[in-house]
Amino acid sequence: MGEGMAVETRGVLWSVATAFAYSSSAIFGKDLLKVLGAPSLLFWRFSVAALVLWAIVGVWHRAGGPDPMDVPRAKALAVGAMYGYMVITGFYSLKHLDASVYIVLVYLYPVLVVVASSLIGHRVTRGMWVALAVVMAGVVLTVPELFGGVGSVSGLGVALAFLQAVLMAGFMIASSHLLPGLDGVVNASWTLLGATLAMIPLVAIGGLTAPHGGGRVVEVLLFALITGVISNICFFRAMRHIAPGVLAMIMTLEVALAILWSVLLLGETVSGVKALGAGVVISGVLIAQWVNLHEARARRAADDPFASAPTV
Repeated sequence: MGEGMAVETRGVLWSVATAFAYSSSAIFGKDLLKVLGAPSLLFWRFSVAALVLWAIVGVWHRAGGPDPMDVPRAKALAVGAMYGYMVITGFYSLKHLDASVYIVLVYLYPVLVVVASSLIGHRVTRGMWVALAVVMAGVVLTVPELFGGVGSVSGLGVALAFLQAVLMAGFMIASSHLLPGLDGVVNASWTLLGATLAMIPLVAIGGLTAPHGGGRVVEVLLFALITGVISNICFFRAMRHIAPGVLAMIMTLEVALAILWSVLLLGETVSGVKALGAGVVISGVLIAQWVNLHEARARRAADDPFASAPTV
């Protein structure tokens, strides 16, 4: 496998790992949200993750790793704040919307990422548009409740869900263009610090609820480590190897994985339509990856005509 193919493969693996980590939030955060409330839960998630990440980069730097202070700090904190506000917007949206409507709206962000990428000069091929269409069709199928009607729909909830999709797309594009070349761990450290700072005004106004009891503390720590530390390291490592549009589509695996966890860990039942939707999402992701690898191979062949020639 050539170096270019290895880079693409690493990007895909980091992307899939990101989807795994994010999908677990529905399992680990379900009870915590009821007990702590959204602002306090996110403050603990972001602050604990930031402490862990800064400890890691501090030790790593002393051992010869990258300097975590050698970054555009204002931009890094601003991107982190965007991430924090993006997440909290989703929680507020769910207060006004059925989960089925919310999922379809918020998972518009891969479309927004691909469209924004094309507008700023990145060529999007027909195959990638096809993959995106398949992914979005799968997302819709994972919420069959839509086909039976969901009653009245809150305009505020719709606006917040769409705002979250816009913020997620903006976060991905900004991370790619404002903070290029940063190591994933360093990037995650600044992002979680910025997200923590963004939560401080919210908990200052509404009050900070602390977890009580050893069990709750362990839950908060697991939630922070998996959905804060691991997910963000994987996300930013993926961003170094593949385009934001491809990453966004691969991350829709989170929908299919959340369905899987609900069956395996929560004992929930899944309809045939929902299972079909999960399969369609996976198919769309595979198409996107095939297109991505094909395009990467074509680019290398154009740069080096002898790269694809057989070895004599």
